Amino acid sequence: MPNNRITHFQREQLERAARFAEADGWELHLKVSDDERRNCAEVPVDVFFPNADEDSGERLIRAERERIAEQCRGCPVADECLAGALLRGERYGGWGGVGQPDFQRLSRIFRKLRQRGRLTEIGGEAA
Repeated sequence: MPNNRITHFQREQLERAARFAEADGWELHLKVSDDERRNCAEVPVDVFFPNADEDSGERLIRAERERIAEQCRGCPVADECLAGALLRGERYGGWGGVGQPDFQRLSRIFRKLRQRGRLTEIGGEAA
């Protein structure tokens, strides 16, 4: 039986994104892209999209999480970046400090909650 509990980390990320639940994901993308203060302004985009051919062992997953979190730490538009990616239905990449595979899991939860109209009431269960 799958575990449908939302973790503390996932809840924190959903709370960040839920503030923008009524926004347009593409408008958020433009806001982030146009903000020269963003941490990724001088960073090649491929940094946020790990090579799918790489070994996805637990050690590399942890390293990816830490690398993306560090890159985005303190970014003034990280919340908008994460929310925009979730609202646009992005399926892959590192967004707003959330790397792989966490972003994919978060995206599935976000879609379910949004479809059910429960995004703003983020509870303890995803199902």
